[in-house]
Amino acid sequence: MNSKLKKTIKGYFFISPSATVMIVFIFFPLLYAFFMSFHQWDMSSQAIFVGFQNYVLALTSTQFWNSMFYTLYYVLGVLPFSLFFGLFFAILLRDGTMRGVGIYRMIYFMPVVTSPIAAAMGFNWIFQSQMGIANHIIEKFGGQDVSWLTNPTGILQMFFNNFNISLPTILQGPSLALVVIILLGIWQNVGYSTVVYLAGLQSISSTYYEAAALDGASEWKSFWNITLPLLSPSTFFLMIMFTISSFQVFGPIQIMTPSGGPLNTTSVVVFYLYRQAFSYYNMGYAMAVAFLLMGMILLATIFQFKFLERRVYE
Repeated sequence: MNSKLKKTIKGYFFISPSATVMIVFIFFPLLYAFFMSFHQWDMSSQAIFVGFQNYVLALTSTQFWNSMFYTLYYVLGVLPFSLFFGLFFAILLRDGTMRGVGIYRMIYFMPVVTSPIAAAMGFNWIFQSQMGIANHIIEKFGGQDVSWLTNPTGILQMFFNNFNISLPTILQGPSLALVVIILLGIWQNVGYSTVVYLAGLQSISSTYYEAAALDGASEWKSFWNITLPLLSPSTFFLMIMFTISSFQVFGPIQIMTPSGGPLNTTSVVVFYLYRQAFSYYNMGYAMAVAFLLMGMILLATIFQFKFLERRVYE
């Protein structure tokens, strides 16, 4: 046996434990779920092959598309604010000589390592209608209690109610319950984006700013023409990561609005999938929804790579 073959065998031997775990716990369940998405199955009786019926039912279901719109509301609510506040705090913490900067960095990162379930329980307590801190503060300023987690009206529709204008359901905006969940998502993402932006800021050479200052550029122009372009790799990375994670939100919704919110206004795709699988036992249909969601995440990622990657400074 020659040395090259020995090295090849040793290589496969060393990767075999990880490969076995991936095959058993990732690839096989994925292929099995895809196979079962073409079946009607309630986990207690024989699976019946139905072809593309589950996919057709999902794509023609009003509930499925409503859950997609609620998911889109969540993504569009969490993504930009997570990036904005992360960059804002990173700029504040960029100066490593500031007193207590290490403590501030730890505080900003704590929500990232906080359990989503524990965070959801905390936000649920804050925004309770009867004894929540948010309503207590509103009462102190002479306001009335707000039904944060039980009002199904979209926030845009609440504004247009003052003018007696009724918007279509799609255009009514997220409900207050979904807004609270979006706030939780932003709170948990900001620390991560702060750390990533902080690393990006520290990698920018000060010579760029010195040259800009010699040319008479203001701090705003330096930020717009130097900082933002050089941070574009960090921004692109964060957009990809937050988009994928936002499409998969589930835990906070299950804890704060276990029934899907008022009139299902917090029933995002993963929560809709969960209820179909474990409340109604439509496992085949739920698997079809899961693969449709995977396809949409893939399309969103491809779109970002195709149209946004070209704007990334190299």
